[in-house]
Amino acid sequence: MVRCIHILIYSVFAIVTSHAQALNYTPEVVAGNRSTAYQHFIGYHFNDTWSINNLTLFDTEYNDDNNNIFFIRNTLSYSLNHNIKANVAFGIKNPGSFATISAKYDFSFQDFKFSYTIGTTYQNGLTLEQTLILNYTPKLTANIEAYINLFAVVATDLKILNRGIQQFRLGIKKRQLITGLAMNLDQFTESKKTLENSGLFMKYNF
Repeated sequence: MVRCIHILIYSVFAIVTSHAQALNYTPEVVAGNRSTAYQHFIGYHFNDTWSINNLTLFDTEYNDDNNNIFFIRNTLSYSLNHNIKANVAFGIKNPGSFATISAKYDFSFQDFKFSYTIGTTYQNGLTLEQTLILNYTPKLTANIEAYINLFAVVATDLKILNRGIQQFRLGIKKRQLITGLAMNLDQFTESKKTLENSGLFMKYNF
């Protein structure tokens, strides 16, 4: 798993170096009490209408390989207007491959950003999936901002909770670099299995 993460990081850096002006690359590392996690977002805009992105997560537990989490999603988006996008995505996550069709609404005002996505995912059956992102970055000084971020996902077949994710970040942002405290919570099938990871994070916006 660690070797795969290293190969992925080196590959991403090579792509970013060769397409620096066209790509938006945001890697993040979390060192927590349960595991070490690496995740990134890579976005590319063809024009004002079409874009693609990749979201990747590897979460490696120190003591139990059965609790390792992986998630890779590739998304093609079409902007209906300034705030709404239609998305088609495919990828792989515990326990296998999946495909998603969704709609996303984005709103921003000064230091506050809001994003809500709703759609259906097929992975061994259909589920309703909703994603919420809240981001607040008020200025503390001329060069430093506070960083408050909440990321939450709920996937359900309308009978049980198939998958739940909550990620909370509280830190300081100076230009492209963000550091601070992190908490990741993961729930699987009816919350019969819940994983928690708290620690420090480092994030950089290329």
